[in-house]
Amino acid sequence: MTERPFLVAERGFSLIELMVAVVIAMLASLAISQTFAVFEGQKRTTVSGADAQDNALMALHAIERELRMAGMGTAMLDCDQINAYLEGRVPPQYVISTLPAAIEQDTPAAGSDQVTLFYGDSRYGAVAATITTAMPDSSAVLNVNFGLGFDPSALMLLSEGTKPCTLLQASQEGQKTGQNWHVQHNPSGQFTRNPPNGTNILPAGGYGPGAKLTDMGEFVNLQFFVQNSELMVRDLNLPDSATNPIALIGGIVAIRAQYGRDTNADGVIDVWDNAAAVARKEVLAVRLSLIARSGLFERDPVTTAAIEFWPGGPTFAPAGDDQYFRYKVYNTIVPLRNVLWNP
Repeated sequence: MTERPFLVAERGFSLIELMVAVVIAMLASLAISQTFAVFEGQKRTTVSGADAQDNALMALHAIERELRMAGMGTAMLDCDQINAYLEGRVPPQYVISTLPAAIEQDTPAAGSDQVTLFYGDSRYGAVAATITTAMPDSSAVLNVNFGLGFDPSALMLLSEGTKPCTLLQASQEGQKTGQNWHVQHNPSGQFTRNPPNGTNILPAGGYGPGAKLTDMGEFVNLQFFVQNSELMVRDLNLPDSATNPIALIGGIVAIRAQYGRDTNADGVIDVWDNAAAVARKEVLAVRLSLIARSGLFERDPVTTAAIEFWPGGPTFAPAGDDQYFRYKVYNTIVPLRNVLWNP
């Protein structure tokens, strides 16, 4: 008969010990998960804040870069408006303000401003030719004392004292004819800035000998505003610009701007405002501020107080769901150098 070996007692984990270990592991996992969630939330807040900062800086730079050029080629003019024509626009005849930068408060919606600017980029700058024969209407022959630089498609500005200026488009290079230069401005094909024969956009009486013709090159006319939390830009040289603005940078909720005005002609800014009626040569600088919003919707309201665009200035007051976002404010002052250099 075979004998069984003696069974040696074996030791292991009891049920109670296993349950305690599971509880400890669960508590440790819970602590780790909570710590991870906290740091992940902080990371999302930091990243979204950095994105808002980047958007604000890019938007501010985009507007500031154009503002620094504002008024190029027109600072020496005395007219207060520019008569213009653009084929395909409704209506095709319109008027451009000669303010290097024009501010429209609470446009297109309350709480944010619209900034419109223009400048020329001609290599000849503000050096103007002199008209040598009378030009009674916009279809008349245009003769000047010097016609170099008026390249095909370049825009030209006619001016005479305080009369309204007029924008026309060269259709070919200036041609030397005797003592004068003849600058063609035919209203056909690609030259959409020249009105058709029979349509006059010159001021009453036109321009006489001695009036000026300034080469504007590619006339830049841009409009910046905020719509649906995006910085929009409108190229006013395009016929459909009114209905087809371009979204430039997202996350921008508001823009505010002010003129820096020299009211006593001493070359020093005396007043900061955004008055509707300002004298063109009073405006020496533009104060610009914008507010960018992060893309992260926080669990709790994080922005309940009104935000100042600049100390003592207008404010942006988030309400409702807007209080669950964080905001960045950036502002700058842009000197209008083309006005400063040509008082």
